[in-house]
Amino acid sequence: MPVPQIVTIVGYMTVPETHADAFRKNCADMIELRNQEPGHLVSAYSFGADGTVVSREDYDSADAVIRHMELGSHIFESTQDLVSITGVELHGPAIELEKLRDLFSGISPGFFVTEFGFRR
Repeated sequence: MPVPQIVTIVGYMTVPETHADAFRKNCADMIELRNQEPGHLVSAYSFGADGTVVSREDYDSADAVIRHMELGSHIFESTQDLVSITGVELHGPAIELEKLRDLFSGISPGFFVTEFGFRR
């Protein structure tokens, strides 16, 4: 069975109430980049009542992730000043994940190789 060629990034963060509005603006700014990113399939930010946030982004390749990080690096840098990153996961085919190891090495993500799944 073929493995879906999707790279998913899941980020876990805690946002202090004092930074919540600024962080939400950064989320909106990051989502606006999608118009410049044909390989960026999905982006969603989910908020817990306790200040926790989960972000999920799906891309059609590691190259699309790299492009996203280049376009949004200024937003990501600003976001790091607003939140505590509590975890990052990268999911996808092994060959795609290998392309991302250096880019994400500074935040020590978990790497998960996709073995089963489907894409519509």
